[in-house]
Amino acid sequence: MGGVRILTVAVGGVVLLGAARAAPLASPPSPPAAETAYTATDEAVTRLLPLIRASLEANRKEFRGRTGLVRGFGAGTLYPQVWLRDSATLIPATRFLYSREHLTSWIEEHLSHQRADGALQDWIAAGEAARFIADAPRAAEVFRAPGIVLTADRNTTESDQESSAVGAAAQVFAITGDRAWLKRAVAGRPLISRLDAALESVRAQRFDAARGLVTAAFTADWGDVSPAHGDQQAIYLDATTPIVAGLYASALYVGAAHDLAGLHRAVGDAVGGRRWDDRARLIADGIERHLWQPERGFYRMHAILSWPLPGRVPQDDDRFGMGGNAVALLAGIGDEARMRRVMGVALGRQRRYRMSTVSGVLLPPYPSGLFRHPILREEFAYQNGGEWDWFGGRLLLAAFQRGQAAAARRELARIAAQAVRGGGLYEWSTRDGQGKGSVRYAGSAGALGAAIVSGLYGVDLRSEGLALHVRLAEISGRVRAFEPATATVVAYEYACDPSRRRLTLRYESNRRDRGHLEVLLPEGRTAAQARLDGGAPRPLEIRTVGDDAYARLETDWAPHRLELALR
Repeated sequence: MGGVRILTVAVGGVVLLGAARAAPLASPPSPPAAETAYTATDEAVTRLLPLIRASLEANRKEFRGRTGLVRGFGAGTLYPQVWLRDSATLIPATRFLYSREHLTSWIEEHLSHQRADGALQDWIAAGEAARFIADAPRAAEVFRAPGIVLTADRNTTESDQESSAVGAAAQVFAITGDRAWLKRAVAGRPLISRLDAALESVRAQRFDAARGLVTAAFTADWGDVSPAHGDQQAIYLDATTPIVAGLYASALYVGAAHDLAGLHRAVGDAVGGRRWDDRARLIADGIERHLWQPERGFYRMHAILSWPLPGRVPQDDDRFGMGGNAVALLAGIGDEARMRRVMGVALGRQRRYRMSTVSGVLLPPYPSGLFRHPILREEFAYQNGGEWDWFGGRLLLAAFQRGQAAAARRELARIAAQAVRGGGLYEWSTRDGQGKGSVRYAGSAGALGAAIVSGLYGVDLRSEGLALHVRLAEISGRVRAFEPATATVVAYEYACDPSRRRLTLRYESNRRDRGHLEVLLPEGRTAAQARLDGGAPRPLEIRTVGDDAYARLETDWAPHRLELALR
């Protein structure tokens, strides 16, 4: 481990605008100029991109609605609807592949069907209600016009629809910076006002004041099926449904409340910003007080508030709900030490329960028969202990961002290899990696796309600025991210060559502002010297996040060549 180690990072002329050609990587040809693409020396990670594209395209929807032409995505090939909770998780991938209308129009359509109390539907779809009754018994027509019929429903076991809508809108604003969009009238009411009413409805109807937590039905972590019924009535609350103060819904609310605070400040409403930040802090404090378990190293899924079913109340303190923990960490709850502990638990449970990847969502699962619905009645089935990359990808994104990049790279490669072997991004998988449910599941594509572009390649592109966090470390790769909504291009290439004892990074963007570039240092290394464009040595800042250390410098986004020697 001693001596100086140099990595080589370069961006080829085919990929970048005007950059000199570097030694080519063993990779497919560069994409056309208007495409997002990446390659890595890990072949399976590279081969995930066609699966991500195919999954999103297979679920692309277009129909006429109350607000006009609606463009969006279904959850999976078995689901014809546009779901709020799923669609919000697709934006990190769809923003680099599809037009602005694919980001905004479905949000506006959902908000146009907002109920009088502020609550939102779970899903909207084109077609008569009769098409959906078998799976959604309470589905009902919500809009009719010449040649148009829309149906919608809400799984009332959940409390995350409104938080998902706010989070989606905040992502769009971060991309576009369009304050006029926040003020645009949707069905006669400003969009930001509808977001306010949505999140207020959660406080009014789904809130446990004693603990400062959001309530929902008792389900398998983030799921939507209660143990009260053996048929599709299990997705609705009734007098027999157990109620919890839950981690997943509360953590999503924290993130949404902070997002809404930022949107209020963006339109000049500082008072509204403070109000929503205060509410976010209240629930974040409740999560820390009532759900963090220092002796176990993770957040417990919930506190059970009522159990009207026969039999004993489940003892859930040692049941690891990976979805709720991942969402909490992404919402900024907990510190890097807690990220390290949660990641350690996730990996430990993977080994203990012989899961093929880290994406196991509920370990240990509930015993057979606790849930009456056949889809998750048995252990390690569906939401009751199956593998879901929709949440595994989010855990890995949190790990990349919060100081556990080495573990995230390793587990991403494992997930990618399984997906490539299976030939698709499935809805969920068994313990041994057999794909189940939708063969092309959009949620898996969205979460893994985020883990790759935002996590591994570290492209942090916002209207307010660009930052790059190059987290490839010992592997080589290139990325070209094109954002259709803003016509922004970001690209770099990173080639690891320890034998040459030097690092070269070529990078550029068509942005004309300044930002920060960070390169993750290989474990145990420090930066000895940096040169930009062959100039004199220049100072570098070292930033530490969890177990990760980055060499950091301020830069513009003209084509540059960075050389970095490591000690």
